[in-house]
Amino acid sequence: MVDWNRFIPTDFEYDFEHDKLLAHGITFEETVECFFSDYEVRRNKAYKDRYQLIGSTIGGRNLKIIFQLKPGKVVRIITGWEI
Repeated sequence: MVDWNRFIPTDFEYDFEHDKLLAHGITFEETVECFFSDYEVRRNKAYKDRYQLIGSTIGGRNLKIIFQLKPGKVVRIITGWEI
């Protein structure tokens, strides 16, 4: 189990060829910012290998990010949207 209170990602991945963030009006950089603010992580109900992160950008936007945690604390961003 991941101790999210002490979690620091080592790297981020995203499939820019199938950009799902753009459709929701947010950027990859904004999703990364959420991992370095106060955030809450939940298991994703639909996919057992994915998580939901609720966090804030530096600009104050509240986002929900869907991601996978890969070996070595690498975060693979799937999608996200403003809440």
